[in-house]
Amino acid sequence: MIIRSWALCLVLALLLASPAAAQTTVQSAARKAPAKSQAVWSVEAKIKRLFDSHTSYEFSNPFPPHQSPLSRLEFGLNSWWGGLEVSRWTPQWSVSLEAMRNLTSGVDGILADSDWTNEQDTRMRDIYSESNLRLKPSYDVRASLDVSVAAWLGLPKGLDLRPVGGVRWQRFDLMAFDGTQWEIEPGGSVHTTPLPGDVIHFKQTYWHYFFGLRGQWQPLLGQHPGFTVTGQLDYAYVTGFNQDHHLLREGNRITEESTTGHAWHAALALEAPLGHEFFFGLEAEYMAIVTTGSHRLVNDALGMDYTWDNLAKVWSQQCSVMATLRYAF
Repeated sequence: MIIRSWALCLVLALLLASPAAAQTTVQSAARKAPAKSQAVWSVEAKIKRLFDSHTSYEFSNPFPPHQSPLSRLEFGLNSWWGGLEVSRWTPQWSVSLEAMRNLTSGVDGILADSDWTNEQDTRMRDIYSESNLRLKPSYDVRASLDVSVAAWLGLPKGLDLRPVGGVRWQRFDLMAFDGTQWEIEPGGSVHTTPLPGDVIHFKQTYWHYFFGLRGQWQPLLGQHPGFTVTGQLDYAYVTGFNQDHHLLREGNRITEESTTGHAWHAALALEAPLGHEFFFGLEAEYMAIVTTGSHRLVNDALGMDYTWDNLAKVWSQQCSVMATLRYAF
């Protein structure tokens, strides 16, 4: 009996040491091991073209006859931007940080400056000027966090929906130069004045605190799982600050607007895999901002420093198309 028992043990040991048995053992262990993390890090290069875009402001006359507006300035923003986005994605949540700045100083647009100074006809624009624009270093920085509710809603595979929230910071720095002004004189004639050199230095900052929905769809999940369609719609509470330095006026004339309001933002993107963990994408984006608040006029050379509440309106439209190249690891 003892010899038979040792023989049986030897046969079992040989069977367990065979390749087939070893493979079976590894597969069993693999089934018990935890699944590999599905979290993905990504670095994405972006180039963006703004079109049909501007940022503008106007203010009313605090004194009779209370023209509204008294002055309006509209700055074109059509320009080229570039930057990077770093993100971490998981099936349950994702977080991202994007930083963009202008690539060139050229702006495909003008500063249009309008005034309604005629107290007898407050609806007649009697002074108007146009100037070229130069975009000094300007920035657009965004941070966001989303959480997936696809499992909670029972959505089918390939479809994801995520509430999203975050912060956007925008800083525009524009210089108007080499302009021309037209003014309607009391007799009805039009006087033309050249405005050589730098005319107005305009700086603007927006803070957006946004929340909304982000959705992702993989329409070709079986054949091309890397092809995705992503959309986002969000609403933001916005605070804004403008500073406008009129360089051709007497003294050191500066106007400032401190405002609050809201913004609507929508984006639609397509992305396709290139292989080796690279993805190419195209995105269209639209954003509209409206804020209102106080207007301040300062000219230290003339001893002026006045602030009026609820006189200023600031608004912006930003339309863009963007190409992206993403690497996932």
